[in-house]
Amino acid sequence: MITPKEIEEKTMTPAKRAMAHNDYFAFYIGRPISYLLTIPFLYTKVTPNQVTMLSLVPLLIAFVMSYLGSTTYTFLWTWFFFFLWNLLDGVDGNMARYRKQFSRMGSVYDAMIGYVAMILQPFAWGIVAAHIPGSLSNTLALPDDVYIVLGALSGIFVIFPRFIMHKAISQLGGEDAVKEVKDKSSFSLSKTIALNLTSATGFVQVFMFVSIFFNAYDFFTLAYFFINGGVMIFSLVSIFKNS
Repeated sequence: MITPKEIEEKTMTPAKRAMAHNDYFAFYIGRPISYLLTIPFLYTKVTPNQVTMLSLVPLLIAFVMSYLGSTTYTFLWTWFFFFLWNLLDGVDGNMARYRKQFSRMGSVYDAMIGYVAMILQPFAWGIVAAHIPGSLSNTLALPDDVYIVLGALSGIFVIFPRFIMHKAISQLGGEDAVKEVKDKSSFSLSKTIALNLTSATGFVQVFMFVSIFFNAYDFFTLAYFFINGGVMIFSLVSIFKNS
């Protein structure tokens, strides 16, 4: 019988632990649960890449529900499907390392779905904020459509520095120029805080969950517009400064 402990021992190398442990919610909550979810997949012929592509399904379901939903109950399910993507995002890697079943395109598929999640999570909560006015909306009196735009821009702010980073790596022929941004194992306290605040598998999902109970979708959307915008600017400055 395969156990979560066995999966952890075979998949969590010291190098990976050093890179992953600073993302606290993902490492201490999401990853242990992903070990449990990995077990049934290991008894099938499903490949890691197939699980990666499967993880797109809950993302799309969550996004559609954010548009169609109108009740707290619906948005709890919306959040659940985003969290299910989070878990499946760990399952594919667990399977690949446990089975030693790697492919060149595996990381490409994983990054592609990850980018989708980075965009859709803040975008979805922006849509919800536009449909379900909260106390902040009443105070600021912003047009409802503004929250949709802010949510969409927030997602773009998350992925844009990554595109620039990958371009810098390919153009400069190495990762030394972007090590300050890419190497999570050497993050300072401020960078660790920024990582936890903006990681799609990290505390973003915690704050999304909390916002449901306080009807604070508008506050979440506005806050993350500024947080992700600020982190984007800092990341770009770091990339160009070291290039």
